[in-house]
Amino acid sequence: MLSRMISASAALATLGALAVAQDSPQVKNIILFVGDGMGVSTVTATRIYSVGIEGSLMMDQMPYVALNRTYSSDAITTDSAPSASAMCSGVRTNNGVLGFGPTCEYQDFNGDGDGPATTTIAERYKQAGRKVGLVSTARITHATPASAYVHINDRDQENTIALQALPGDAQYNPALGTGLDFLAGGGRRHFVPNTVNDEEGSKGSRTDGRDLRAEFQNAGYTYVWETGGFNALTQADLPVLALLESSHMEYEHDRPGDAGGEPDLVTMTSKAIETLSNPNGFFLMVEAGRIDHAHHAGNAFRALKDTEIFDKALAQAISMVDLSETLIVVTADHSHVFNIAGYPLRPASELQYSIANPDAGWLSMTNGGIFDVVYDVNPGTNSVAPATDANGVPYTTLVYGNGPGYRVGPRVDPRLDTTPGLNGVIPAGPADPAYLQEAAVPLSSETHSAEEVAVYAIGKGSGRVRGTISHTRVGQLLRWASGL
Repeated sequence: MLSRMISASAALATLGALAVAQDSPQVKNIILFVGDGMGVSTVTATRIYSVGIEGSLMMDQMPYVALNRTYSSDAITTDSAPSASAMCSGVRTNNGVLGFGPTCEYQDFNGDGDGPATTTIAERYKQAGRKVGLVSTARITHATPASAYVHINDRDQENTIALQALPGDAQYNPALGTGLDFLAGGGRRHFVPNTVNDEEGSKGSRTDGRDLRAEFQNAGYTYVWETGGFNALTQADLPVLALLESSHMEYEHDRPGDAGGEPDLVTMTSKAIETLSNPNGFFLMVEAGRIDHAHHAGNAFRALKDTEIFDKALAQAISMVDLSETLIVVTADHSHVFNIAGYPLRPASELQYSIANPDAGWLSMTNGGIFDVVYDVNPGTNSVAPATDANGVPYTTLVYGNGPGYRVGPRVDPRLDTTPGLNGVIPAGPADPAYLQEAAVPLSSETHSAEEVAVYAIGKGSGRVRGTISHTRVGQLLRWASGL
């Protein structure tokens, strides 16, 4: 048995060596889709909610899939900064750090300096005279999009991060050459002085008195802040700075009610590809940053809604590019302590047998029952009723290991629970968009988890996405595919 295991390992090593030895495919375009916090359980729950348990998201239809290990250099559970940095550079780093190697600790608390900066795929593309774009529903200065263009030991220094993207500034990242070509997302406050109201009446956060909106325009950028201006953008308007919200952009569920108007992620992705496309090629990162924020808030509804629009943006991208010259990689920076619990019975319409005594709630549940309590079948009475915990109380299909959804005192039936939900709204049951799923440990913000996430790939060079890899391998794949 041992000899067989050794032979298998040797065979795998040989295959790996052959794969590494292959010539680069010289991919023209690379699009990296990052569902921030989009663990496997989030993808599964979104599938049930969006297309049904037997349906297929766009991600499900991609031909190459792998598991991605998510740890950072100094922590079992990563935050977005080191995981996104690894995907952009192929080099692992520590929690809170962007664009440096594993010897650079958060805030340089040892006082030994940051060490050498890494080289990102965005920098490689700019140095080769190609276009680079970043799209995010989070602040464009937030950890994941910033990982493509920033070198800093504290991801929270977003006022400084904004300057690293401003050509001509003393803190500008010179490895970006002429500058990023398309920046679109939230984060306007980090470009506006704290003494000034922006276009939507929100105060800026800059303490240096500088209005970077004007400075970017002086550097040749077209600046837009709302849907009309964004939709009107053309290739002639490059480079573009689109700051579409003071902080993070709205959750997809709330976006239609935004006072200033915001494009959705499909529109943002489409506009980026439309304007960046050129004979030399482009690199584009598309981040659905608010999946992560909804999970931190303990609100599964918004997390799944933002995952759904992320998947639609992916479908839009695939429809717009030539896959014979484009590599598209989809993954997450980390997962969350979010799970699908119990043995939830599927909706009555999906069963191939009849139930004589069905519960009315089970018959009326929507979205595949993913936001409902768990229902179970009792074969002895030919009935369906809510499954219950050890104390006889029903529980929901979706739960969190920790977070703001912790209930003080004895559990109550989720359908009758009046615990305030998101923004203090009293939800009308677990399917209400404001409902906070129950959490086992009380925390003001739910946490990431250390489990693997999926990687999906399609297009030229995508066959290398297989097996169990890590964020650094994703970064190495992008560099290899680009030929740079």
